[in-house]
Amino acid sequence: MSEAYPVDYSDLKIIDNPMLVRDHALDRLRTAISTGLYPPGTRLVERELCEALGISRTSVREALRQLQSESLIEVGKRRNIAVAIVTAQDAHDIYTVREMLETDAVRRLVDRNDPETVKRLTRIHKDLQKALNKGNVQQLAAMAGTFYETILQGCGSKVIHDVARPLLARVNYLRLRSMGEPGRLEQGIQEWDRLMEAIQAGNADAAVAAMRDHLINSRKAIVAKLEAENGTATAADAPPRRGSAA
Repeated sequence: MSEAYPVDYSDLKIIDNPMLVRDHALDRLRTAISTGLYPPGTRLVERELCEALGISRTSVREALRQLQSESLIEVGKRRNIAVAIVTAQDAHDIYTVREMLETDAVRRLVDRNDPETVKRLTRIHKDLQKALNKGNVQQLAAMAGTFYETILQGCGSKVIHDVARPLLARVNYLRLRSMGEPGRLEQGIQEWDRLMEAIQAGNADAAVAAMRDHLINSRKAIVAKLEAENGTATAADAPPRRGSAA
């Protein structure tokens, strides 16, 4: 397992005393997992989380139950809690489902033609370019997550959003690591460029094709990295047919 990118543990602490403490704790823990502060396999101890977040054990437990429902953590024997490990097969399957959901989401987004959503995506896309120029991989990975989340929010389907969002959280850390692979970062930017051009042009078919190609290439990069690290192979090594959503 490669080392996590440096993150300040003090970022976890909830300074104020919000009404919805659990939601704030959940957001911070989800971010800590996706950024690699708590890498896959890391054991999470309730007492330590209470101290880091500055909240009660009850609130921590409520947040952990939600993270478990999202498959971000696993509860083992003797109630030991650890950040879930995503295998190569898991990653392959997650990206296959993402392909089905997010190609539909981007088609709906283009068909809706909401100017505010397109403006938000354009702004995020420009920020992605800036982060690339600065070589800030961690910021780039976080912005990529925001980019996908904005598409889900803008597609007009609560069902698609609610099903796809947890999948994004499960692969955020893997995305961060795969961006370090030679050439993948530059290729990813080109794929985002193509996707944004299609969205701005109002071309739903082109947007779907760009999203599909991007997710297929992302899947190949992440699965290959996990297979190389663990010496495993997925049950679906053959490349998918270009016209297939599976």
